[in-house]
Amino acid sequence: MRTFLVTLMLAPALAVPAQQSAQPSTPAPPPVGSNWQRVQALAVGQSINVSTRASHAGCKLKSVDADTLTCTHGKDLVFQRTDIVSIKVPHRGRSSLVGLAIGAGVGAIVGRAAAGGGSCNNFCIISPGDVAAGGAIGFGAIGTIVGTLTDFTRSTIYKAP
Repeated sequence: MRTFLVTLMLAPALAVPAQQSAQPSTPAPPPVGSNWQRVQALAVGQSINVSTRASHAGCKLKSVDADTLTCTHGKDLVFQRTDIVSIKVPHRGRSSLVGLAIGAGVGAIVGRAAAGGGSCNNFCIISPGDVAAGGAIGFGAIGTIVGTLTDFTRSTIYKAP
């Protein structure tokens, strides 16, 4: 039973590298030069987070030229390149998986430590392995939520000089 639970918890984390390698090869890197060329290489409709000196907006890219960036969030937002401090691409799914893996690992360790290292005799209701599995599930759920909300694996593609 414990082996099944551990396998069930680790399967999503182990499947991520397999899924990534099965996808077609990644596109060529953006042209060498200023960071703005990386912004111009983004696909239309890409979700981005734009930080300016006065505000911050999460939106979908509509167009980019040499001096402006236009994106959509209910209405068109136009940003001047000189006002933009940074542009980031969110990776909430990846952050969720990393949070799940970290939370499950910590939960398994904490659960095993809390259950004690003693052996379980005939009077034991819950084995130390089951407590570790429960900790992994609980902390894994918390880690997934934290990873999704914080998006700590987002990529910065432009930073003002």
